Amino acid sequence: MVMPMRVIKGLEGAAFGLVDGVICISGMIIGVAIVTSDIRIIFISAITGGLTDAFGNSIGIYLSGYTERGAQIHSQEQGIETSVDSTQEILFSAILSFLVTVGVVAIMLMPFLFLDIGKSLIFCIIFALISLSGLGIYVGKLSGEKPINTSIKFVLIGTVGMVFSYFIGNILKAVLYNFFT
Repeated sequence: MVMPMRVIKGLEGAAFGLVDGVICISGMIIGVAIVTSDIRIIFISAITGGLTDAFGNSIGIYLSGYTERGAQIHSQEQGIETSVDSTQEILFSAILSFLVTVGVVAIMLMPFLFLDIGKSLIFCIIFALISLSGLGIYVGKLSGEKPINTSIKFVLIGTVGMVFSYFIGNILKAVLYNFFT
């Protein structure tokens, strides 16, 4: 099955929104949960940070797509055969990036409404790893690589981000605790 280029371009934005959303939001939630253990602060930081991240993602995808379009047009003018992304494809990708990142925020915050912080963090980590694994499998199939290898690569990158956030949270907790007490 051959996908239309517009769909593939949109999937690029969705993939970026998913990866960036999962890594940034899980990192934010983990770090803030370690520092504060206050669900209200976790919600406030995840919503404000998540929506800002989603907006930044969509702007980044849009401007990056426009820059790439300019390079594609320049290449064509130089006689190099290349396809040129349409402005609709670029906009579609940017919108999908925004929507997917907002979806990640909503999904990751959902358990905090019903579960304690520890179980909610476990849910966030599992969701992040499953999302990254699934995307890795899909990208591996698209690119002709072994899907399991790409999946493992995506999961490892996400794990590094979450571990980094864990350590930053612990450092901030120690610094803030000593500073404010």
